[in-house]
Amino acid sequence: MSDVAKEYGAALWLLAHEDGIEDQLLEETLTASGVLRDNPAYLSLLSSPDLTKEERSSAVVRAFAGGHRYLINFLSMMVERGYSREIPGCLDEYLRLYRDDRGIAVAKVVSARPLTDGEKSKLVAALVRRYDVKVEAEYKVDPSLLGGIKVEISGVLLDGSARRRLDGVKADLSSLTL
Repeated sequence: MSDVAKEYGAALWLLAHEDGIEDQLLEETLTASGVLRDNPAYLSLLSSPDLTKEERSSAVVRAFAGGHRYLINFLSMMVERGYSREIPGCLDEYLRLYRDDRGIAVAKVVSARPLTDGEKSKLVAALVRRYDVKVEAEYKVDPSLLGGIKVEISGVLLDGSARRRLDGVKADLSSLTL
């Protein structure tokens, strides 16, 4: 993440925090992130030199009409200053600061197969007990694990995958002298 994204994302967070609207702005930043992620051509349009700053700014105001004025003004300012491509990073920084403020840790879970809702609930409950924090989990499936799961949380990698165990057995066998 760039310094620009960190600086401007933090400024948006501080503004929302001072006015006590962090939750409202979180929902709106998540929506804006989704729109920009799902429509990369729109972000390109906002960076296009074929449009004037006023036209780009007006496009943002129209697209996010109904949103909180802080978010609309923020997006408009980013476009006018030529930082359109930094917007997703700014919104990510807002989310990171929101989570930090609320004591929420993100668990990145990779499993060999999709987890059931029950398995997800048990996993999150175990992580909450172990790390004594609120946990938001992000799930990804990677069949190359063969079985088991890997979890990254708070900078710690918990690897309970069958692939890791097999690699360990392979290393043990290769070190044997016959």
